[in-house]
Amino acid sequence: MPPSIANLRPFWEQVQSSTEAWAHANLGEETAVRITARRVIGASAAADILEDPFTFFMLASLSPGIASITLDNRIAVQCAAARLHQDVESLADASSLFLKLLCEQTSIVLWQKVAGPLENHETSAAQSPLCDSDSVVGGFDHASRYLRVDIALEFGGDISILKLMYGFDFIQKHAQAELRHEEVRKQKACQQSPKALNASVRASAISLDAVLERMTLTIAECSRLEVGNILPLSNADANRLSLCAETINGSVDIGLGELGVWKRQRAVKLHTPISENFAREIVDL
Repeated sequence: MPPSIANLRPFWEQVQSSTEAWAHANLGEETAVRITARRVIGASAAADILEDPFTFFMLASLSPGIASITLDNRIAVQCAAARLHQDVESLADASSLFLKLLCEQTSIVLWQKVAGPLENHETSAAQSPLCDSDSVVGGFDHASRYLRVDIALEFGGDISILKLMYGFDFIQKHAQAELRHEEVRKQKACQQSPKALNASVRASAISLDAVLERMTLTIAECSRLEVGNILPLSNADANRLSLCAETINGSVDIGLGELGVWKRQRAVKLHTPISENFAREIVDL
């Protein structure tokens, strides 16, 4: 998979959050959701998708990016049971056709959530997006390529897999457009006046930590810790604190200061200025 797609963080976060929201609303149980696989495949490698009884194909005119959604049998049973307000056991012997009919609306809701932010997806159209495999983006012909995304849903003590199929050309264009937008945003941030930059930093949601001291413990030492234990901070100095910021690359030291009081509240007084380069990086996040 191209790095431009693999590193498309807002896209992947939206896929996961939308699936989580759908799962919580439609499975009737608390569900842990995580993306487990992402790969580009040709239509010839999608035989399992085409043959799966719980694959729902999406009409290209309404869904130019998402080709299909595939539930596994366990998800289908869970969705059907939640819709009928019945126990899962009562549908254990239900036919695939019956379960698929019960899951049609559920699959459309999932499509609406995942496709909502994507350009040219008519998620509010009165027409149903469901169709046969020939009518999806690319038609699953031999020349078409797809981005297959496997999503693990953990509920009821077991794990099920939900599969999304995107038209690769659509996602590639989407990634390129997002990169262009990001470049424009960064250029605007770099052109900001000091006053505007200051306002942007003040509006940032980046969290800061004032660190008095750090210590290293082995896993064995941690396992022996109990409530009431005292950990000595022999090198701690209230006049020397590290100011740290949480970034996408982890915690980063950005300055030094000391612990004090301001307006009767604990405060940190900086000894070193925050670099302008780092401030601009905060604006870029």
